[in-house]
Amino acid sequence: MKIFIAAFVAAAALHLALPAGAQAYPSKPLRLVVPYPAGGGTDALARIVGQKLAERLGQPVVVENRSGASGNIGTDFVIKSPPDGYTLLFNNETLVVAPSVSKNVPYDVLRDLAPVGMVSESLYVVGVHTSLSATSLRELVALAKAQPGKLSYSSCGNGTMVHLAGELLKQAAGIEMTHVPYRGCGPAMQDSASGQVPVFVNALTNVQKLEKAGRVRMLAVASAKRSALAPALPTVAESGFPGYAAAPFQALFAPAGTPPEIVGRLASELKEALNAAEVSERIRGMLFEPRFLPPEELTALLRAELARWAQVAKAARIQVD
Repeated sequence: MKIFIAAFVAAAALHLALPAGAQAYPSKPLRLVVPYPAGGGTDALARIVGQKLAERLGQPVVVENRSGASGNIGTDFVIKSPPDGYTLLFNNETLVVAPSVSKNVPYDVLRDLAPVGMVSESLYVVGVHTSLSATSLRELVALAKAQPGKLSYSSCGNGTMVHLAGELLKQAAGIEMTHVPYRGCGPAMQDSASGQVPVFVNALTNVQKLEKAGRVRMLAVASAKRSALAPALPTVAESGFPGYAAAPFQALFAPAGTPPEIVGRLASELKEALNAAEVSERIRGMLFEPRFLPPEELTALLRAELARWAQVAKAARIQVD
């Protein structure tokens, strides 16, 4: 009996001596870093997800915008934060594109981050100003082949996935078009909608209203499969260019070294959050498609996308530094 009492007292003393970080997770508010300015699509998604995670975790989830250097500042901040599950990153496809086009990316995605789960995918579309006669992607390719280099396409900026998606289309179709980069997707679409740059690759969120107004014509979606966000549009692959896909995504990450049990807890709660009808409806209302991928599947996707976009950038000789 004396031995039992002594062991009990020792165990109780050890429990009381545990540091705060060893308490049941989470025991304090979480910080969700968005490496872009407030008001954009990635920021809005982070706030929707953060609110639901807070409900499920029983702790506040504070969204913090740390923008600059194409997302590098906020991402680097999270990577250098303690790997205790209290500082998280909400980022997008920039993570797999930036290393392919810049030598100044201060992180290694696969080494420095612990993927928690994919949250959603957005949709790129390929289209034209209505002054062009093309009513399908095949017809656009035929026009481009008939006048090499004369057609131009707009993108959201040098080295963005939109830029690389346009270059991948040129490579897949064997055509020449002049790339015209803009500082942002909105300005790019405005000039395509005015006919100044008649071809575009851009997010559905920036195109849909212009298409309904009769200013542009959507020809195909860039995703690997048809999307419920635009079910009538064929994919680029269906249009005669198999294997083509450009799928922007949004996902949740922790710093590398975060304990597996914490990553697992966050992944489980994220999955349940996305399954909530009010969350998925709000995400779809923003023209994003909720899509959860667990840590191991997200890791595999990151590895594949890093390799694919590096190949596209090399073939197109894209370097933004």
